Amino acid sequence: MKDKRVRDKFYNTSDQELKFTKEDRNEVFEQIHKLEKNNANKKSLVFHSKRIAPVTASLFVIGLCLFLFIPSNFFGNINKAHISSDFNKASNSSDTSGGSVVEEAEYLTTLITVKSKEMENRIYLNLLLTYNKDKKIMKVVSLPHGTYAPVAEKDDGTTLYDNLLFAYRFGGAENVRTTVSKLLEFPIDYYAVIDLETISALVDSANGLDYDLQEDIRIRGITQVAFDFEKGTNRFTGEEVVALMMAATEGISLDEVDLLNLMDDVMNITENEIPQTKLKELFNQIEANTSLENLLDLIEINSIEALSISDGMIADAIIVSSTEGKHFYRFEKDFLNSVLEKLTTFN
Repeated sequence: MKDKRVRDKFYNTSDQELKFTKEDRNEVFEQIHKLEKNNANKKSLVFHSKRIAPVTASLFVIGLCLFLFIPSNFFGNINKAHISSDFNKASNSSDTSGGSVVEEAEYLTTLITVKSKEMENRIYLNLLLTYNKDKKIMKVVSLPHGTYAPVAEKDDGTTLYDNLLFAYRFGGAENVRTTVSKLLEFPIDYYAVIDLETISALVDSANGLDYDLQEDIRIRGITQVAFDFEKGTNRFTGEEVVALMMAATEGISLDEVDLLNLMDDVMNITENEIPQTKLKELFNQIEANTSLENLLDLIEINSIEALSISDGMIADAIIVSSTEGKHFYRFEKDFLNSVLEKLTTFN
């Protein structure tokens, strides 16, 4: 179980920069390393998912929607096939007439990122999705924004590591995809970076989102330090929905079941409660590496599976100065490999 005293210290900081006395610093770092040691036995190379949710109806996705579902016409144009044993290989073959025959991908990958202009374009939510057209199965894993990742290349050719939170600063949406791809050593086909303000406008257009909480919770905020919610049904704003997804990513009071439920709820209000003219207006603000016109399509999804990575999160920190430190999460390479195997296997 996570040490709540350490967690509360983190909640009372802004953007994961810790400022405290020498005594407090020593105490927090000591607790972090105890936490890491205690959680070591929890990590497993066998990755477990906890929920598969059936989706029986077709979802009409306008533009990039909040959670991008790759439309079927992309499969005819994709120029590489993903191979689980070697993620970096692309496969093309030639026909007898000398023309090029493009092999259809087994699955496609999309990275959905939420950033906040108000918070200097820091990114708070990172959803990596895979979609198998033949079996109509989608899988999703959420990466903590505090993940220690290769966010940029320095002038001397070495790699700059920092929290994933800052990846957008070093090259925009494309760099976010590059950072996650390097972290996982895994190719990502499409990306969409959505402003928190856009999500807030989307959810607020439906007068908020109702969601039932199983207990009183306190979770990290974005434009404010933290949110406190009571057990039972609450009506959440767009920023609060993203904060709940962040908490589910880290396994703090919520988990991947909640993440999937919240995704379902956002998709439902997007499909059923927001006028299409409003959606088009909002989605024109999204940064993506494909045109919005190509994303107007109907797709069938038989199931969505949400995967959890909270058991593999190793809490750590680095000392910036005598009074300042930075908290982040590390993942062992073997654990990440097990995540990718589960994410790309469609039985």
